[in-house]
Amino acid sequence: MPKVSEEYKKNRRSQIVETARECFIKHGYQKASMSDIIAATGLSAGAIYNHFSSKDEIILAAARMDMAPFDRIRAEQPWDYVFGCLKVLDTPKIRRHLLVTWGEAVAMPQLATVVSEQLSYLRDQSLERYRTWGAAELDFTEEELEEWLTVIGAAVLSVLTGYVVQTQLVAGGKKESAREAYLEYASAILRQA
Repeated sequence: MPKVSEEYKKNRRSQIVETARECFIKHGYQKASMSDIIAATGLSAGAIYNHFSSKDEIILAAARMDMAPFDRIRAEQPWDYVFGCLKVLDTPKIRRHLLVTWGEAVAMPQLATVVSEQLSYLRDQSLERYRTWGAAELDFTEEELEEWLTVIGAAVLSVLTGYVVQTQLVAGGKKESAREAYLEYASAILRQA
């Protein structure tokens, strides 16, 4: 039997994760069964278990978002980085994935850890940019700057999570106008100094 390359294994694993993510989006993490995942991938149970030791391992892999698009955002102003994040999140599939993950994180500590890591990462990336901008533009002492950054960090998380919730759940048939109104709100919040 020919040896399978590492690239092949990586690609197969990614395929399983993406297919499982679709199952979790459709059924939820707890309700989606291994049978659902196996059927959706078209692979045998053995093929899946060659890559993952358990459903929990698949859940953790599927819950993680690819953070690379956030790392590629280039912005002159710190709030423009946050708007770039909103653009990354501006896909119904991504928003639905996040809502399912956030909702089930309440009852699944391993998901709560993933959610916390990823939201903290986005907040910290934003605060790095706000720190640089604030040190150059605001007449704050170091202590005042840190207090201000604490408030800005909360605002950034509010804007990011609020955008996902409001554009996915609240907008109804008026998604575009709700999206525009939310961006105006976000702009007012994020540009306050």
